Amino acid sequence: IPVLLSTTIYNISGIIDQGIFKQVALLQGYTQNDIDVWWGVYTGKYKLLINVPISIASAMAASFVPVLTGAYHRDDMEAVRGQINLSTRFIMVVAFPCAVGLAVFGLPIFNILFSSTRATNAEASLMMYVGAVAVVFYSLSTLSNGLLQGIDRLKIPVINAAVSLVAHVIVLIILLMLIFRLNIHAVVLANTFFALLMCFMNSMALKKYSGFKQEIKKTFIIPAISSLIMGVISYIVYFILYKACHIEIIAFILAAIIAVISYAVALLLLKGLTEDELRHFPKGTLIIKVAKKCHLL
Repeated sequence: IPVLLSTTIYNISGIIDQGIFKQVALLQGYTQNDIDVWWGVYTGKYKLLINVPISIASAMAASFVPVLTGAYHRDDMEAVRGQINLSTRFIMVVAFPCAVGLAVFGLPIFNILFSSTRATNAEASLMMYVGAVAVVFYSLSTLSNGLLQGIDRLKIPVINAAVSLVAHVIVLIILLMLIFRLNIHAVVLANTFFALLMCFMNSMALKKYSGFKQEIKKTFIIPAISSLIMGVISYIVYFILYKACHIEIIAFILAAIIAVISYAVALLLLKGLTEDELRHFPKGTLIIKVAKKCHLL
């Protein structure tokens, strides 16, 4: 029941957002058509794309819970902290480049996927630019929910989600009101705040009940720097290719390949992952062999 309640609170926030946004926007004099278009772009484009990398966190949480629970019930707290650290590191290695990639390539992705509705793609790309960081926060909060459930703290994610939801609604109303009038971007920012607050409270709970102390440099700073390097290099490649061939999909695919390579190289050169940690990745042995041949390890 606590697991279901936590998921329910996560999902019900969208319904609450829709009701608040539409009512406030109508009071501010916007037409029903404008409101429907904004909300359609938000749910059908922005949310659709950010949910793809977030689903990886959900799968990771489910895969780590059995091992984590086993270690917890054996009273092996060292193994518990090791599992929490490994899962968090893995998620951040994936979430940061996804967030930067979506922010940098939001418009090309939307143009490729929704070529028949280019008029709204610019609005969707602006939402992505503003709210792509939510990928990091939602990934971490989703994972930490599963980790807390894995150490038998089933009620904590429910309480944290409820507190975050109330705070989220307050922030949304403030951002929508006359002082800011951020329209649909208020919803994007409020949802990012919801996930950020969940991350903070879940992190405090994990530290309290498992003794886990979060390492900062390798978990957050190095993946973030590597992702920014990736973003700059891949956007330059995309810009040059698009100017040369004027075919968006070709420029994007080649730039995406360069993005993956540049991120991997930057991450390994900055010592963001060790050889032992790479072994836990899919095809980890092959990655290690390639990295050693390229003198990255």
